Amino acid sequence: MPTILLLRVAAAWPLPGLGLLVLPNGPAPALAPYALHTALAVEARLPDGTRRTAAATVEEVARGETPVPTRGLLLDLEAATGWPAGTEIWLAQAGPDPYTGLH
Repeated sequence: MPTILLLRVAAAWPLPGLGLLVLPNGPAPALAPYALHTALAVEARLPDGTRRTAAATVEEVARGETPVPTRGLLLDLEAATGWPAGTEIWLAQAGPDPYTGLH
């Protein structure tokens, strides 16, 4: 059962060949302890009550209007799959870092 709210989705963009990039609607301090590219098992709770699970990695995105990169998640999903604003993404289980193999 997921117990840590990682973020609430502000926006999501399909990245062909990579998955679905989701950015938070505000600070996402729960992502701060994780190194970039850390693999996580997540559960999304959509506003309509639907729940979906996915694998995700922690990513950072720099945008021109803000000097500090924003942490978000890259979800291993088909590009056509979207999660609307307001979707909550919860930690289901931490997995190994895809580059080091460490948790």
